[in-house]
Amino acid sequence: MKKKDIPIVLCIAGSDSGGGAGIQADIKTLNTLKVFATTAITCVTAQNTKKVVSIKKIPTKIIKDQIDAIGADFNISAIKIGMLYDKSIMKITHEALKKFIKIPIIVDPVMISKSGDYLLKPNSIKYFIKNILPKSFLITPNLHEALEITGMKKIQSIKQINECFEIFTCLGANNVLLKGGHLGNDNKSIDYLNFNNKIYAIPGKRYLTKNTHGTGCTLSAAISGNIALGMNVLNATKEAKRFINKAIKNSFDIGKGSGPLNHFA
Repeated sequence: MKKKDIPIVLCIAGSDSGGGAGIQADIKTLNTLKVFATTAITCVTAQNTKKVVSIKKIPTKIIKDQIDAIGADFNISAIKIGMLYDKSIMKITHEALKKFIKIPIIVDPVMISKSGDYLLKPNSIKYFIKNILPKSFLITPNLHEALEITGMKKIQSIKQINECFEIFTCLGANNVLLKGGHLGNDNKSIDYLNFNNKIYAIPGKRYLTKNTHGTGCTLSAAISGNIALGMNVLNATKEAKRFINKAIKNSFDIGKGSGPLNHFA
């Protein structure tokens, strides 16, 4: 790959001082895939492997300026959206993204941290569903996020997974990846991808480890990087699943809580 041909991804997300999730996970993942990461930081969080201590929003003008600056200078191949936190950040992001024509947007609907802290304010979820979700080329909810967005009581059976995808389609989502980390299988972690109106089961092994901090951020970043490299959604997701399996299998046992993945595995 020539230096000038390296694919570039714009990551719009929060900063994790613990280094395991958010912008930090995005950059590590994309660097490992040999994709160049540019960033627009929405929030600064003070957190570690045990908890989120505090969250500070970045002023919306700075968020817009970051996105505009990247768009004015770089040839972006894909956009990955993570933590947006509240309605004001979503509004400015929604406006700023109008300048990016036909660039695939991968949305990780970050809502609650592993420690139980809200990373998207509950009173902003309706705005997210109406304005951010329909802009997605691919949205990657986990089970809890899918339940929140669809209003379903449970998602366990194949029939319920189909119903979940139907609701997402009605809400304006193009493609949906339902992550299987919280679906009920002791030995496997099966993700379900609705791509071009066809459902694919993407299997993975479930590892007995507490060190899974940043799994969602890493998976969506890997998919974004693979799409930037020219893969379609199905192949990008399969390769990202392999990436995440290795990262969890070789995760770092550092910190006293839920440790980070090994993005370099």
